[in-house]
Amino acid sequence: MRSMTGFGRGRAEGEGFSVQVDVRSLNHRFLEVRVRGLLDLPALMMRCEELVKERFARGSFDVNVMLDFGGFRRPRAINREAAKRLWGELRSLARELGVEAPPRLEALLPLGVLLEETVSEEEIWPALAEAMEGALAEVAAFREREGEKLAEVLRRETDNLRKLLVRAEEEVARAKETFARRIRERLVEIGVLDESRISLEVSLWAERTDVREELDRVRAHLLRLEELLPAEGPVGRELEFLAQEIGREANTLAAKSRGVPLGELALELKLCADRIREQARNLE
Repeated sequence: MRSMTGFGRGRAEGEGFSVQVDVRSLNHRFLEVRVRGLLDLPALMMRCEELVKERFARGSFDVNVMLDFGGFRRPRAINREAAKRLWGELRSLARELGVEAPPRLEALLPLGVLLEETVSEEEIWPALAEAMEGALAEVAAFREREGEKLAEVLRRETDNLRKLLVRAEEEVARAKETFARRIRERLVEIGVLDESRISLEVSLWAERTDVREELDRVRAHLLRLEELLPAEGPVGRELEFLAQEIGREANTLAAKSRGVPLGELALELKLCADRIREQARNLE
């Protein structure tokens, strides 16, 4: 079980350069990856995104890449052959136009096509991949530590949920007995003691207030929730869904309850389910 919150940093050295990668992950309904610092290296940007997607299933990831070529963003060199050809064309054009002063070398500087990258993307990738791996490993370890804390909270809430369910089932039986006793006392007060009438009234009341189906569904959701707590891999979405369903059943239970104790238990079930859902939103 892993949280979706984490941070990691990785560093590596290449031939004549160094790279640092910072990765931050936050809660997100799906998997979202943003890579910064590689705008002029789109192929490497995509490869970094793929590394994240291979290791994680959920969360919002900000990947910040810092390349350092001895103080330069990325070293470049003049393409001498292209510069010579262009220089010749400029001088020829000057003669054709009758320009007395020959062109100066500074005229070539704004022409960026003469500059070539001296380090290719393939040469950068091994060091970048190493830094990415280090950062992602730290993020994964961070998320696992946070996940353990969340798992402990979920285990406590699940125990509370089971205790509330047992109390609700006991209260349902107790409420039926209480209603039967009250209807009997009422009929005695008015001078009527008809067992068939009592049985009919109790049956009608039980049918109107029957919550057995809701309690059975809560129990089924609870069993699945308990199965997921020790499970490996992404479980956040399913836990969130189960908590949402338990909350819905608790709402129905509250609407059907005809007694204060059962209504209060339904509210406690709803609050417990809401707490589980909030924690599940933090899980991968």
